[in-house]
Amino acid sequence: MKFRKPLTIMSRTSSVTNGFVQAIIPSVEPTTEEVVEALAVLGMTLETVECIYCGAAATDWDHLQPLVRKKRPTGYINEIRNLVPACGPCNQSKSGADWHRWIQSSARNSPRTKGIPDLADRIERLQRFVAWGKVEALDLCGLAGAEAWAAYWEHLGAIERAMKEAQTNAVQVQKAIRKSLETRDLSDHEITFDGPEPVVEEVLNSERLEGRPTR
Repeated sequence: MKFRKPLTIMSRTSSVTNGFVQAIIPSVEPTTEEVVEALAVLGMTLETVECIYCGAAATDWDHLQPLVRKKRPTGYINEIRNLVPACGPCNQSKSGADWHRWIQSSARNSPRTKGIPDLADRIERLQRFVAWGKVEALDLCGLAGAEAWAAYWEHLGAIERAMKEAQTNAVQVQKAIRKSLETRDLSDHEITFDGPEPVVEEVLNSERLEGRPTR
C-alpha cells in the first residue's frame, strides 16, 4: 500500500472552482428516447455502448464541449447533445481540452497515444455527433445580469484569497508541530506534512486553478 500523497490547502482550489461552476450550470434531463438517438448517431446502442474515444468500457458521460475553462463557465451545459460515453482514462486525459485536438495529440492516455486503430472512424462519428447536436454556448453572464454575475465570482475570489492566507498560516503551524515532534524519539524518521514548505511556496505562486470537467 502507498501512503497518501502530500497535499496543501491550495490543492483544493480546483474542487472549489468546479463547485462554483456546477452550482450555476443548467442540466437538462434526457429521455430514454433521446439517449438512444444520441447513441445511434455515435453508432451505438444501449447494449453496445462503449467509450467513443477508444472503444474501452464506458464508465462516464463526458462533456464533449467542456463546461469550464480558465476558472469560468464556457456557456455549455449538461445536456445529452453535449455528452458522449467515455472511459475514465480518456475522460481524465481529455479534461477541458478541445476534443479534436486532444484525440490526435500525444497526451497521456489520448487515443493516439493508446494506438487506437480505428481513430479516423471515431473522429468521423464525433464530427457527425457535433453536426447533429448543434450545441451553442449560452451567454450565462447576460442571462444572470452583469452585477449578479460579478458578485458571484467575487465570492470565489474571496475564498481563494482566504485559502492562500490559511496556507501561509499552516506553514507556521507546521513549523511549531515539527519542532515539538523533533524532541520525541523520532530522530530516525522524516517528518512531513500535507504541504512540505517547498510545495507550499510553489502552490502559492501558482495560477493553476482551472478545474477538471465533470467530466
